[in-house]
Formats: sequence, C-alpha cells, structure tokens
Amino acid sequence: MDLPRSEKLLRLLKIISLIEHRQGATIETLVGECGVCQRTIYRDIRALAESGLPVYYDSATRRYRFTRQVFLRPLTFTVDEASALLQCLDGFDHHTFPLANALRSAQDKVLACLPSERKEEVRRLRTVIDIRFDAPYQVSIATFTTLEKAINDQRRLHIVYYTKTRDAITERDVDPYVIVYRDKAWYLIAYCHLRQAVKLFRVDRILELSVLPASFTRPEFSVEDFFAGSWHIGQGEPLTVLLKFAPAAAKWVKDAVFHPTPQLREESNGMLWFEVTVNGDWEITRWILSFGPEVEVVSPGWLRQKVATLLRDAVQIYDK
Repeated sequence: MDLPRSEKLLRLLKIISLIEHRQGATIETLVGECGVCQRTIYRDIRALAESGLPVYYDSATRRYRFTRQVFLRPLTFTVDEASALLQCLDGFDHHTFPLANALRSAQDKVLACLPSERKEEVRRLRTVIDIRFDAPYQVSIATFTTLEKAINDQRRLHIVYYTKTRDAITERDVDPYVIVYRDKAWYLIAYCHLRQAVKLFRVDRILELSVLPASFTRPEFSVEDFFAGSWHIGQGEPLTVLLKFAPAAAKWVKDAVFHPTPQLREESNGMLWFEVTVNGDWEITRWILSFGPEVEVVSPGWLRQKVATLLRDAVQIYDK
C-alpha cells in the first residue's frame, strides 16, 4: 500500500536535504535516515530525477549527488535552537488553533533537518520543558482563511458582527489590516467605514463575511502603537488610575510585569501606591476586582464608585 502523499513528500524533501547538505549521500545513509527499504529509496531517487532535479550516482564515492545546488542552503539548528522552537510549537498544539496543521508540518520539517544523533537529543529535551498556551476560542477555519487572504490581497470586506457588550448585531464594511492573538482570542484590526476609525473585532464574533470587489491601500500601521496604551487589548480614552495596595497584595504587584509601565511608590508599612495610564477602564476594572479588599481605588472618583458598586453587588449575591 502506498504511503500517504504528505509522508512521501516529507521523505523526498529529506532526501534532497541529505544529498545537498552532506555533499552527497550513500544509499545506506538514505535508508537509515528515512527508515525505509532500498527499493523505496531507488523509487524516490527516480521520482526526483523525473521531476527535473539534477540527481546522479557518483560511482567513485558511491554517493548520490546533484550536478548543481538545488535550493538555497536552509538554516541549520543547534540542539538548543531546535528544542526551543519545537517546544514553542508544541504550546500551540490545540485543535482550536487555526494554524495547527501548518505548525505540525513545520515541526516535521525541523526534525527532518536534524541528523539522527541530534534528533534523539532534541526529542529528549522536549520532555524536559512543557509549554502549553491557553487554547483560543474556536474560530471558523473558513473565516480565518478568508481574512488572511483579504489582508494579503488588500480587499475590502463586508461583515455581520455581534457586539457582546451591547448585545447587538451590525453590518459594516471594513478594510482588514492584521489578525492578532491576544487573551485566548483572535482579533481583526481593521478600518471600519461605519465608525470611520480603526477598530478591533473578535474573529469568533464575525457571524458572516464576504469579500467585496473594492480594494484598499493599507496605510502605515503598527500593531505595537495600536496597543501602546492598552492594559491588554482595551481601547478607549486615556485614563490615569491611582491605586493603593495592602502589603499582602503589594508583594505580588511589585514582582509582576505590566504594560503600560506603572509608577510605584512603597511606604514603610508595606503599602504600595500604583499609578498607571491606560486606554479605557473595563480591563483594569476587572483586574482591580480580582484583588478584592487588598486594593483601594484612590482616583478617579467615578472609577472608585464603580468598583465599590460592583463589590457591593457581589456581596448581595452571597448574602441571599
């Protein structure tokens, strides 16, 4: 029975790599590295020659060679480099990750580039560190692929979008700039013709989309600048927040890394003053609430009142 086409393709690529990177390869080397019989290797060599690759057998050295360089020489990886790359790729191994198949293919190709002795060491090191990124909210592969293509082709989109905060569905035309992954979700950053501004759209809340005939020219745009003032992804007017943390929480806050960077001032009794400017209030409000009684909102006054109201509402739930 023939092997799956994808497996055969990976083996052919590996044979090309072995011949090119080692100034030729013996039949024994190809059999050992590919884990197949000599007959299969002979068929593969014949397939490469029939596809136009300049492969030949050098009887003097008993090696298969190319008459000229076939590809630009790829990068070679050290054991640490290959392990680090594969461990990071492992972290995205979720069925809900829209690029999962491509990442698994990349993993196979990284391993295929390694000599046998390095391959075993890399496999061992992959068991030493385990990285798992949070599984993203599931998105339609068709939607994700359409967005990618529209961004590459600079084509305008018509979308039907659900806004959860308002529990509303709207239709709008957008010029898609980039897809980003933040806080376990995929987002589209696009110029919204309805709002006349660059907006953030969660991909799993795009209910329908279609590619329009109109094209657009993407302006100079920086994802880093777009999120520069965001606590995570939040947008809105800049807001300066002053907080006072109790000593127990202050120990944790001092060790954490925040964006944007806050101004900290610690008192002799262990209390910590925390001041930061962020875009919008909903993300930092959620973060403040996670500390319960260990933090006090000093300013602005309206945010202090908002947090107090939310905490009182929570107490009422448990007092019932």
